[in-house]
Amino acid sequence: MSREGEIARKRGELVEALLQEALKLPDMLFVMGKGPQAVMEAWVDSAMTRVGVKDDWIAVESESWHCHLHLAEITHIRFVEEPDVHDPKRQAYSIRFLGVDESPLLMIFFGKMYDASGLIFQERAGRFRALQKKYVW
Repeated sequence: MSREGEIARKRGELVEALLQEALKLPDMLFVMGKGPQAVMEAWVDSAMTRVGVKDDWIAVESESWHCHLHLAEITHIRFVEEPDVHDPKRQAYSIRFLGVDESPLLMIFFGKMYDASGLIFQERAGRFRALQKKYVW
């Protein structure tokens, strides 16, 4: 296998593993694209969602929707912790698969990170940070 082929294979394995682990977490919102051209958002039921790699593509498939992402277009993955646009007193957590010029190809937002009193679920934040530590790109 060529060096480029080996890099592509490893990238596919890494992206697939990260997506599979992220899907184990509750309340995930997948967002593909970025406006104003087009955006797709879908809450993910992890029990009904599968991830796989075929050739140069990663597929995420659910009962009612699916998406494909060309692996070669992913230039880097960023774990983002930033003020929530809906409530600046809270942090929003996401994993972003980015392309050229930081363009988002796929973003995964971690929903329901806070309880009704506004306290963060430490276990969920810890799981996000564990993924961040494990999947350094």
